[in-house]
Amino acid sequence: MKISYMLFNRYGTSRTIPFGEAWQWIHQVEDEKHMKSIFAKLKKRIRECRLTLANLHIEQRHSSDDFLEQATFTYNGPVIYDVSIVPKRIINTHENLFEENRTEAT
Repeated sequence: MKISYMLFNRYGTSRTIPFGEAWQWIHQVEDEKHMKSIFAKLKKRIRECRLTLANLHIEQRHSSDDFLEQATFTYNGPVIYDVSIVPKRIINTHENLFEENRTEAT
């Protein structure tokens, strides 16, 4: 399953994402535990850095509605959907995990 979302700094208080920019994350999720972990970290980051969650998309091809509901309950916050928000940076965590696993194996 794939999850993508943007974090938008519209208040100027985040130290990681510059004011007025949005960064997009793409996660390849393996199971419910992994998904809950992603949403818990996301909720914490949004709260601490005063970011706005935008354009959340969950590809549900291989998951049940119960699985999706249980996992997203962890976040349970507002999401804005706006096609005019363009990400300045795209982070694909699946590729990063693949690179880390490959490095550890060698």
